[in-house]
Amino acid sequence: MRKYLYALVMCVCGILPCLGQDDAPIRWQVSVKMTSATQGVAVFKARIAPGWHLYGFNLPAGGPKSTEIDMSQSIGIRFTATLKPDRTPVKVHDSMFDLDLSWWDSDIAFRRPFVVTDAAKAVLKGKISYMGCNDETCSPPKTQSFDKKIGK
Repeated sequence: MRKYLYALVMCVCGILPCLGQDDAPIRWQVSVKMTSATQGVAVFKARIAPGWHLYGFNLPAGGPKSTEIDMSQSIGIRFTATLKPDRTPVKVHDSMFDLDLSWWDSDIAFRRPFVVTDAAKAVLKGKISYMGCNDETCSPPKTQSFDKKIGK
């Protein structure tokens, strides 16, 4: 009996560390940075695992899913400029899709400035749709929602 109990404990101890791991090759972090009482910047950071890439915006038909950051559900703010990445994506001919594509192959941040129009209701809300690949496989297209209260 003691032998079986020991084996069970060893199995559980071996499995538990695996349960907390997230193997997602691309992870998103959404934040709001206020630059004054009424102005701020929405920041979307993509953490990209080594060997993987996140596809760019406006890809040709017949290929992978373009990255889209939709902020249309936001309330109490007005965007003052378009969404901009910290750097330009690389452009390559992807043999897997046989298309000319753009992507980011390491961590990237996207920023969009805004002004607060209704401080009591101000919230950055929407969704990020994206897809990533490496040299051998692709993750299925994913959508992640975000909801960030702005201000106090």
